[in-house]
Amino acid sequence: MHKDIKIAIFELDDSLQIVNIAGSKSGIGKAHLPKSDMAELKKWILNRGIPVTRDNIKLELAGVNVNSTFELMLKNNGLSLLDHYWICKCNSDYNWHSINLYENNFKAKYSLDLKDDIGNIADKTNFIPSASLKGDLRKKWIIDSNGVRRLVKGNYGIGCRQSICEVLATEMHKRQGIFKYTPYSLIDIASNGQLVRGCECPNFTSEQAEFIPAIEIIEKEKKPNNISYYEYYIEKCLNHGLDIRDMMEYQIMMDFIISNSDRHLNNFGILRDSTTLQWLSYAPIFDSGNSMFYKSGYIPVDKELLKLEVTSFKSKEVQLLKYVTNKGLIDTKLLPSDMELYKILKQDNTSDSNTNEKLVKAYIKKIKYFIDFQNGAKIWEWGYKG
Repeated sequence: MHKDIKIAIFELDDSLQIVNIAGSKSGIGKAHLPKSDMAELKKWILNRGIPVTRDNIKLELAGVNVNSTFELMLKNNGLSLLDHYWICKCNSDYNWHSINLYENNFKAKYSLDLKDDIGNIADKTNFIPSASLKGDLRKKWIIDSNGVRRLVKGNYGIGCRQSICEVLATEMHKRQGIFKYTPYSLIDIASNGQLVRGCECPNFTSEQAEFIPAIEIIEKEKKPNNISYYEYYIEKCLNHGLDIRDMMEYQIMMDFIISNSDRHLNNFGILRDSTTLQWLSYAPIFDSGNSMFYKSGYIPVDKELLKLEVTSFKSKEVQLLKYVTNKGLIDTKLLPSDMELYKILKQDNTSDSNTNEKLVKAYIKKIKYFIDFQNGAKIWEWGYKG
């Protein structure tokens, strides 16, 4: 289903394998399909649940009495607070108004444990609203005291550098004041009976506007061979009335400064009116936590900082800068100082002062390299020359 439009039907065997699938042939239903190819649609459905690679997921599933993340997703109708797709049995009398997570309140504690959220929505018991959340980090949807849907998430390991990096990125975007961003703040949150430091942010979608990730836009049709995936994505957005080039270039440059290694094609995209299918705007910048060498015991120095590998349009971070044409989008005078960054890093009480000092030095060095880039230097050549 896409809201109340039937777009596809599939059949499961007793082991929850998809054995038959067919998409809508009608004009409206076909237009609302996330994937027009049935093999790709099957893959899309199978991957809608929590990743099997998420930390502690087997124990989490045992705690909510299901055998797989796919089963958990199905039991919760594939509902999400990012898009407006969902799944129901063919004889179900549910509709979008009665079951969606925007209009219907759900039980959710400030906790990272799925079992803490087992509750009721509509007439469904044992409902868990976060069963379709992507990503390897433990995360959940909650409703705050003002009724705002918020995402809470933890970190890898015992530290909280990923959450710290979200807060750092928030401050940097706020100071630049150019593009929309998702604001993150630090919180203490329950996990396995203990309080840990994590972060939270408000949901950036609504009952009218849903998130479509860049990967789905790029994979919708076959890309011509004479254009890069980066330019193809910008072109597709422009065809729908969205000029996103400056925003994309800004995002590349800011990611370079904080050494964000994971700007993959699922953590940026556009907002779409889910009724008319009109593209509304780029999605606010979000998910910058995998930055500042968050899971490495070694902090690179000097030109090693120009050899960083990333998950994005290019495999090397510095190579992404070649896409940038408007180098003046970032005012380096507005970036947090070394002392300001050190103060932010100290909020992670598992990180020692020596590590924090190395992180600050790396950050300041990246800014210096970035200024060289703004002044015309081809710094992508430096990393390969030692």
